[in-house]
Amino acid sequence: MNTKAASDHDLGSLLNLSRDELCHLDWRSLQCFTGELLDLHAEGALGNENFAKLPRRPILCIDQIDVLNEERIEASFQFPEDASDWSFAASESLEMLFQDQLDQLVGFWGARKTDGIGRALSSGVCNLHHSLDYEAGKRLRYVMEKRKWMEGESGGGTAVFNGKIIDDKDQVLLETRNVIVGILSPAVIRDLRKKFGGTGGVDDSRAQDKVSSLTIPIYDTDLGVTGVEDSKIATRQATQKITPDLWPLRYHFRADPVVPGNFGTHGMIALLKATARERFGLTDPVFRSMKKKSFSGMIFEDPKQIRFELLDISKTGSDEVVAKEANLYLEDTQGQRLIENPIYTFKDLLVAERK
Repeated sequence: MNTKAASDHDLGSLLNLSRDELCHLDWRSLQCFTGELLDLHAEGALGNENFAKLPRRPILCIDQIDVLNEERIEASFQFPEDASDWSFAASESLEMLFQDQLDQLVGFWGARKTDGIGRALSSGVCNLHHSLDYEAGKRLRYVMEKRKWMEGESGGGTAVFNGKIIDDKDQVLLETRNVIVGILSPAVIRDLRKKFGGTGGVDDSRAQDKVSSLTIPIYDTDLGVTGVEDSKIATRQATQKITPDLWPLRYHFRADPVVPGNFGTHGMIALLKATARERFGLTDPVFRSMKKKSFSGMIFEDPKQIRFELLDISKTGSDEVVAKEANLYLEDTQGQRLIENPIYTFKDLLVAERK
């Protein structure tokens, strides 16, 4: 029988506990987490059934949390040695999948402070310094440093962190400032589901099945460009159908399905890459940076479509293509706006030729 207080456990002692013993720990007092504990949290098995949950794997790419205190989070992830054990296509661009882990860690931290459900709200400048592609056995570290915590007057709160992803050679791969995650009450989430079309539910019975060669959904209809000049494009748009069968909804989150905001970001980047290739002659464009992203709504499971819109696209220098602004809109299945304003906005989204 485990007699230690939760805060006294280290990773070694947690590994010696049974599943039942892990489920009876006070997860909000733990200072570190094994992969099994993270999976239990994703299933709502740590007394968090009605509150925040981590996403299930494969969207969750965190093997363990080494440090979790008032000021700092340190976690790690290792790519499998065998590519056949990796759930995503080996060629898939992964920077936004791993950016999502930073948001998840901040939400996880905030959910320890107050009852509620975490939702990413925004982040400041994001720079990709080195590739984040699949590499057998490569280990990543997530390092998050708190800037502030603001508790809501009637519950909930908002956490703000700076974050980095670092490889096993201590190279900073990706760096994001001002990751902001709100902790919302379940009642607020229910109201948002009614507003943004999320009342149908999702069949997640296959969530435990092994998956492989997954690609992050982008867009199924490319609507092309308008306002073309020699060195500038006014607008490029594309749409993507949303249905309950969209695979990310099975894993993000249990009993509260929502398309990860960073998957929408991924789709926007993919559209800018296509523009850079087709209109500006880049051979192999890759994401480099954005100045800001904001999420003011969510993509729930009811049938609809989303519209990607890139504005003021130009080639600004040495093989760099930038969209000064990018927006994502919610529409019904006939293409009519459900919400007049965009639910995602981005500033200075930039891709460049791979070095």
